[in-house]
Parts: sequence; structure tokens; C-alpha cells
Amino acid sequence: MKLKLEIINNSFISLDEENQTSHISNLKALLKKALPYSFYENGLEKDDLKKTEVFFNENLPIIKWTKINNSKNISIILLAKHRKNGVNFFYDMVSRWLIFQKNLNVDLFYSIDFSISNITNDKLTLMQAIISVESQNDFDDIEKNRRTFETELRLGIVSDFHAKRITEFKGLSNDRKTAMVQEKIGALIQKRPKEYGKNIFSEMQQFLIMSRDEFKSQRDYHHISRIISILYMIRKLLKQNIEQNQDKRYVILKFLKTKLKAKEQDKAVLGVLVGINFLKEHEIFEKKHLISAIKNFLPYTQFVENSFFIDKASKNEIQTCYIEVQKPNGIDFTKEEISVLKEELPIYLKGNVEQLIHPVFMPRNEEEIVKNMLVLSQQLQYVHDIPQVIISFDKQTYTDISFNVILLRVLRPQASPLKDLISKIKSKNRFIIDKVKKVGIIRRKYLKEANVFRVLLESSNYLRSDHSLDINRARLSVLEELNLLFGEIRDYMGGMIYKQNEAYKSLQAILGQIGKHYDNLLEKFFYSITPTEMTAIVRPDILKNLFLMLINAIKREETRIKKHSDFLFKQESNKLYIMVPIYDQNVKKKIKDKIDNLNVLSSELVSFSLTAHDIPYLGYVFLTDDKSKQKIFFDSIQKSLSEKV
Repeated sequence: MKLKLEIINNSFISLDEENQTSHISNLKALLKKALPYSFYENGLEKDDLKKTEVFFNENLPIIKWTKINNSKNISIILLAKHRKNGVNFFYDMVSRWLIFQKNLNVDLFYSIDFSISNITNDKLTLMQAIISVESQNDFDDIEKNRRTFETELRLGIVSDFHAKRITEFKGLSNDRKTAMVQEKIGALIQKRPKEYGKNIFSEMQQFLIMSRDEFKSQRDYHHISRIISILYMIRKLLKQNIEQNQDKRYVILKFLKTKLKAKEQDKAVLGVLVGINFLKEHEIFEKKHLISAIKNFLPYTQFVENSFFIDKASKNEIQTCYIEVQKPNGIDFTKEEISVLKEELPIYLKGNVEQLIHPVFMPRNEEEIVKNMLVLSQQLQYVHDIPQVIISFDKQTYTDISFNVILLRVLRPQASPLKDLISKIKSKNRFIIDKVKKVGIIRRKYLKEANVFRVLLESSNYLRSDHSLDINRARLSVLEELNLLFGEIRDYMGGMIYKQNEAYKSLQAILGQIGKHYDNLLEKFFYSITPTEMTAIVRPDILKNLFLMLINAIKREETRIKKHSDFLFKQESNKLYIMVPIYDQNVKKKIKDKIDNLNVLSSELVSFSLTAHDIPYLGYVFLTDDKSKQKIFFDSIQKSLSEKV
């Protein structure tokens, strides 16, 4: 059986029989050089044809290097599937980029489009370039660059997209280090093709193009290559995790220690690589969030200027970033410091992704204002009664947060007008007076004055670690400012708020550094406690123990295989603590139903329910010294978890 070689004519040149024969002869000669076995035209069996077809499918493109006799010429043959502009790409690669920053003379260039009709339907292209090499140094440079060159050539000849990216990137390459990074990544693709796909080449180019020259010049090319390869693997792992569960937040971290080359001496820095997925449409995670998170655990660290890189997927569901931090004295980071970040940072980052929200505006209800003025007026019965105030949220913009304030006071002799009081304290907040009215009289002599005004605060001063707005803290700031204006005042609707604020501060104090590290989670935990009044009644050390159990449960869920019957408990002489991760809402309902059926007094039971890192948690503190009641309570929860739903 005979291989059917057919030359494909283009639309401009028609080959006569003599030229056809000549080109077929050249084609056969080059194929014999390019293929790793003898290329027979006759005597092939069906099995041989099948093996040849498999070989072509598995090995194209094929590159063959030959040094011509003892001359200074090198022949490079490329056999590949036909691609539009592929010939131009091959010529440019050989002539312009085989040796870094040096154009080579191409003595001979030959290309031909053909097909083997009885093996494959694909259109093939065979190309040969013969170049002159001037010196031994050039030979050495070609040998060093050969592996990277072949990798780029294979990528570009099969993909027009990669060819454009390669040529674009080559035009931007202006130092040897960039070429060495290319070579390193190219070698990585060849060495571990199952782990690193060809698309790492595009990500490498994006990283190098977006990196400033100062960044590349101060860092070893090994380190830059590691950043690129690790970011690639982080993205790959994130995609695999999302395929398994797209409703869960994943955070992948990696740390790299390196040294920056400085004029005086090398500086030790720590590179932090982060991969995170987004669950909602308007979530963002930027440099300020990552720096804030690192400083939360290592407050003395400093951001290395121009070291931040961010890469967000077009679908807005995956993001990777890189940043470097250093110590003020430039010394190296210890194992203990890195261990703190490895253990604490993933949990912290999961709960502190910022979500952009629209400004909130709610038209003011004048009827409600009049009603509140009457209510507060009734509270003023005597000359020496302190001012009464109602503070309510007004609106939120991108820059400010506004509160409505209704304040009633008894006008004593020599009392200053509201606008004069405001000017005296020189507040950083803005006051807008809406109305001042006389609403009554005491002893036919002392007037009751109603003041309605707005207080505008800068919203950036009241952001939580996840960049949500802390309305409660902002309201407390307004109250403190009113105390400066009027002396002692009574917050008419803030009695419970005041008690809760005191209790929360006590809990923060007793938790110390842990409370600061998990400030957002602590606030979420505190305000999810029921009954609400128990936050102000129960001792802070009890809430501390319950919160520490929550942190422990979260860490366990992050680091090991979850069991549906798993829960934490702690028994004391007069208390029973229980913490349950919930994987099925039916189980949660069963637990609550069983607890309700026990008819426990509300003063004996503290509970909370919240979701942290995509897992709901249910916690209880049973305040009793009756061991039998503790056992019944414990058994009820254990039975709920063990029963089949």
C-alpha cells in the first residue's frame, strides 16, 4: 500500500506536473529527516497506516534540529497541522527570537502545505529554516534557549491566540531575567504536563506584563517563576473545589520567603499568595483587605511598595493575588509568625470579604417625629430634668452616614442656643438643624424646647473588618457627642442598647487579643444570642467560653473530615456548654423542637445560631447545677443528631 502525498495549491500559484514532482521529492526528503523512523512510500500494511495515523495525532507538532555538516549552519524543520499565518510565526520565531536580542539571517526558508489522504484528513504544513550562526557564543545561546524556544513554538503553531500573545510579549521583553522566567516556565510545562497546562503561558505573560521593571529587577527569576506557577496551581485547585461545591467559600494560601536586592543590603520579605472565590455578585477583595488581615495578626508588618498583583477571572468568581510584607527592621520572619498566619488567616479572610452595597435612603416620617416630640415632652416634668433624646438612623451614602436626632430640654436661664453649642465643641461631624420649637412650659416659667437635627458622620470611620457599616458604633458616637453638647442626657430608646454595649465591651476585654483577631465573628456571635436580654445579664466569662468553643469548632471543620454526628461539649458543676455544626436544617429543627419540649426556663438557657464560613452553628449554655437535668439536655441533643432524618 502506498502513502498518498498531495500538495495543496494556493489560489495564486498553480503547479505544473514538473513542479509537482519536484516538490513531492523535496517533501519526502524533509519528512524522512523530520520523522524519527524511515518513511517508506511503498509496502505499508493497514496496521502500519494505523500506527502512522496514531503517531501523527500524538506527536504533532514535530521539531527537528540538524547541524549541517561541519558548517556554521543549523537546519530547523517543523511539521505541524496547518494554521493560518503559522508560516509567518515560524519565520519570526527563528529569525528574531532564537537568540535573545539578536536577529539571525535566514539563508534558506521553505514551506509546503500538503495532506496524506489515506492517513488523515488534516491539512499539514512542513517548514524548514536554515540559519547562519556567527560564533560559538551564539551556538551556546541557542542551546540554552532551545527548550524554551521549542515550548513557545509548539504553543504558537497550534494556537493563533498563543502566537499573538507570544509575539506581543516578545516585543515587551527587555531584560534577560524575563527570558529566564520564560525558560523556567517552559521547562515546567515539559517536566510536569499533567499539572501545568499550556494556559500557564498566558498567565505568565499577564503577570510579567503587569509587573513593573523595579519588581523584576529586585527579585530572583526563580522566585518570580515560583509565584507564577503557584498562582496557577491555586487557580486550578479553586476551580476543582468549586466544581464539587459552588456554594462554599474557599481560601487557599501559600507563603514564600525571599530577599529583595537593595542598595545597602538585601531585605528579607514574606510573599503571601492568596486564592479566593466569590459567592455573591458584588463582592470584592483588594489590597487594603489583605493588608488589613495580615496586620490583624502581625500588626508590626509593613507592605512592600509595588509588590501587589491581582488577577480576577472574567466570570468574577475566582481571584488570585500576591503581596509582600516586611518587618520594620528588615529581619527574617520566624516559623512561629508564619504558622500564625497559616492557621488564622484563612479563617479570617473567609469572613471578611467586602460586599458593595447601594446607598440607603428612607424618607423622613414627619408624623413620627411629632409623635416622638410629644412622648419626650411628657418625660420633662420638672425644672431640673435632664434632656431627653431619641436617635434614629436616617440614611447612608458612599461617604456619610446620617442620624436623625430629636432632643427636648428645659430652657433654663442663660441656656445657649443649639447652634452656639455646636460651634463651641468644634466637632468633626456635621450638624444640620432642621427645626427648633417651643412645645410646652413648666411652672408657667420654664419653656420646653424641641430640637430636631441631623448628625452626619464619615462612614469610613465606622467600618468593620469586612467593610460593612457598624451602625451601632456610629450611633454611640452621636450619643457621646450629645453628652458633650448638653451634659448628661437620657437616651430614651437606648436603655437596652447601652446595657448591651457595656456587656460587649466587657466580653471584648476578657477575650483580649482573640477578640481583636475575630472582631467580626465576635460581634456576629454576640448579637445572635437569645434571649437578647441574656447578653446583658449573663457573666462575660460564660460567653467567652462559648465563643472559644465556636472558634474551636470552626477550626476543626476547616482542617478535617466532617462527621454529621460530631459536636463539642463542656460540662461544669453548674453549666453545660454544647456546640453543634449543622449540615442539615432538618437536624437543626429537631434539636430546637426537643429543647423546647424540655420546658427549660428562659433564665437558665443561653443559645445562639449563626453561619460562619458557609456552615451553620448552634450553641447552648444550660445554666443549672442539677446533673440529671444536664444529662437530659445532653441526651436530647445527642439523640437528635444520631436519628435518621
